Amino acid sequence: MQNTNLNQKSPGFRYLSNDQIKSIHTTSLEILDDVGVEVNSEEGRDLLEKNGCIAEGKLVKIPPGLVEWAINRAPRQILLYDRTGEPKLNLHDYESYFGLGPTTLNTIDPKTKERRKVQKNDIKKAAKLVDTLDNMDFMMGLGTIDDVPQQHSDRHEFEAMVKNTIKPIVAWSYSSKGLQDVIDMASSVVGGKSTLEEKPFIVSYSEPASPLRHDRDGLNKMLLAVENGVPVIYTSGVQGGGTVPATPAGNLALINAECLSGLVMAQLKKEGAPFLIGGFPTVMDMKTATTVFGSPEKDRMAAAYMEIAHWYDLPAWGEAGCSDSKIPDQQLAITGGISALVSSLSGANLIHDTGYLESGKTSSLEAIILMDEIIDYTNRVMDGIELNEETMAIDTIRRIGHGGNYLTDKHTIEHFEQEYWDPTLIDRDGYQNWADKGSKSMRDRINEKMDRILEEHSPKRLPDSALEKISEIMDSLEDN
Repeated sequence: MQNTNLNQKSPGFRYLSNDQIKSIHTTSLEILDDVGVEVNSEEGRDLLEKNGCIAEGKLVKIPPGLVEWAINRAPRQILLYDRTGEPKLNLHDYESYFGLGPTTLNTIDPKTKERRKVQKNDIKKAAKLVDTLDNMDFMMGLGTIDDVPQQHSDRHEFEAMVKNTIKPIVAWSYSSKGLQDVIDMASSVVGGKSTLEEKPFIVSYSEPASPLRHDRDGLNKMLLAVENGVPVIYTSGVQGGGTVPATPAGNLALINAECLSGLVMAQLKKEGAPFLIGGFPTVMDMKTATTVFGSPEKDRMAAAYMEIAHWYDLPAWGEAGCSDSKIPDQQLAITGGISALVSSLSGANLIHDTGYLESGKTSSLEAIILMDEIIDYTNRVMDGIELNEETMAIDTIRRIGHGGNYLTDKHTIEHFEQEYWDPTLIDRDGYQNWADKGSKSMRDRINEKMDRILEEHSPKRLPDSALEKISEIMDSLEDN
């Protein structure tokens, strides 16, 4: 046999042809040039006006050439580190990483299983889970904390996250002041702002206000992050038939226009600013007016937008692992599992919203554990198949011959552990063994794993200097 190594890195699929992507891109350019965007930030308007855009009050029209310039100036790759300075996430090409989502108002209490408001301790617990789960690659706050002053909850959230996981963090804030505090805390963790810019472990998240509006706070936060050298996510969260057209093509064209206009302002602020393009193209359930988080329409549009991002060759912000279910049940497994696979197949880089229930209104620690197992399954599906002389096993096939077995053969012993996936929650016992172990349901096993992690795992402690700086910032909030 010829000694070759023919590897396919991972499977893939396409929703859009290159011609269709070009058509959406052209339509987005037409929207920006003809319809324009409302820019409610004086700094944002100044950046655009000084670079050839036409402004009529807050309405600004952006010429196609400036958009193309911004696409070409943005970095093709973003490398995120953990808070110890180790490189962790390579946001480029079809590399996919999963994490939580932000700002749910409620959570499922891990003990009582009742729905209640989010508390700061819930964020600490979520961060501890993320810190130890192999398939949770980054942390987001998961919930808006209710047991601290509302105007300071963003700072409390970051404190809870950074103290309880070393993994990269996607942070959000209510205001530029809140984001500056987060950046200052993050800088103290790594030893200074220059180090944070060189080895970022945080990403700043903010959104435009669809349709075609950039609100003052959201845009100013994005520009502040750019000024401080922090990578930014500036992504549209839309509702098909509500805030954007009901048709998938119109939905994609509009959110793309919003993201591209944000990209333009980011690059005008600082050329080469690290920027993740992406969107959350959901639809409205016309029976209930609910934004649907688990639907084939959402999954196919999200995948299509990832193809657009790859056509631009820009790092992509995706979404998966969430549900409209009210509890972490079979509905979450169906919609969360399918969305995780579709997002991986489409090559989304940072994939958020793991742990979401009730269309983004409720979070669940149990859901994080379940999705970690599903994502592990998905990652295994995404692994390529290695073809070479050893894996084709022709010598082994000759040796075993006809009517033999491979169970005790050295080739099986050498390869089965790396070739066969070993689940941690999915049960493969025979019925009697399963019954003898207590007839445990999936939810039983999820809770056992969750309780074990929360009881046994101790996150790496921050340096004393960082703890002092964080305490100083948190103490100062009482005066604001």
